[in-house]
Amino acid sequence: MENGPTLTELANRLQSLYRLPPMPAIAVKVMQLTLDEDTSARDLAVLIEHDPSLAAQILRYARSALFNYQGEIRSVQEAITRVLGFDRVSHLALGIAASKAFRLPSHGPLGLESFWRHSLHCARLSREILKTMPRARRSELDPELAYLCGLLHNLGLLLIGHLFPEDFRQLRERRAAEPERPLTELEDEVFTRREQQNGLKVGHAVAGSILLKLWDMPEAVIQCAGLHERCDDQGISSVYVQSVQLANALLMEAAIGDEQLSRDPRPLARRLGLGEEELVDFREGIQSVDRELESLANSLAR
Repeated sequence: MENGPTLTELANRLQSLYRLPPMPAIAVKVMQLTLDEDTSARDLAVLIEHDPSLAAQILRYARSALFNYQGEIRSVQEAITRVLGFDRVSHLALGIAASKAFRLPSHGPLGLESFWRHSLHCARLSREILKTMPRARRSELDPELAYLCGLLHNLGLLLIGHLFPEDFRQLRERRAAEPERPLTELEDEVFTRREQQNGLKVGHAVAGSILLKLWDMPEAVIQCAGLHERCDDQGISSVYVQSVQLANALLMEAAIGDEQLSRDPRPLARRLGLGEEELVDFREGIQSVDRELESLANSLAR
């Protein structure tokens, strides 16, 4: 994006051509709460419990075997204070609420089940990658922000499905017929006609970064959406982007998600101060939690 239009220019162009979905009201309220330093766990819980579906998903997540909590969790406030913590609950609630702006097919390539399975894995793994980095490398970095970056980095898939349902249907068909090809290549082919018509190149990475910017998400989240599929290293200095890229490379090895950008995880890990031993741990972690996350993804896709 360095030599082309800026993200603001692209956002203005996209807004002039299409009606972009506003951030859902519950997501706006979650963001406002998290910006207030005086917000308590009770304040966040009360807000979430106004949306029974969102509250149920938060409780389901906290009660899952991922955390192996032995006690009973009867409320969102207990999920916050006993298991998940304020930041992770607010980020998970924000991601779930934001996705409600879109309606996509649940099953098949690029469906909501696949989207959520990959996103939940990437969120968990991005957080673990940051926590595992050498202490000197991760000073002033926030593992919970890495979680949000991983959770929302593919939000652009939902946006292009929302804006261009017929093109998205073709993209899903191409992904089913050619599962080994990078998604960016298929997007370039499917959206060529639209680019010729309006001069705007559409892809899930750019689309996601535009929407997240318009929604005033943190800069790290915007960067991760826009840059997570970039093959070159030039200009990519954000550790959050690198953690999402490493998570995606490991998830591709495990055949989780619809992205097919082949990356060797070893050089990505070295840039973050990690080695083969940490990669083995990450791979084992993916396998150990997949059953739980797949179940959670299926419930979120309903």
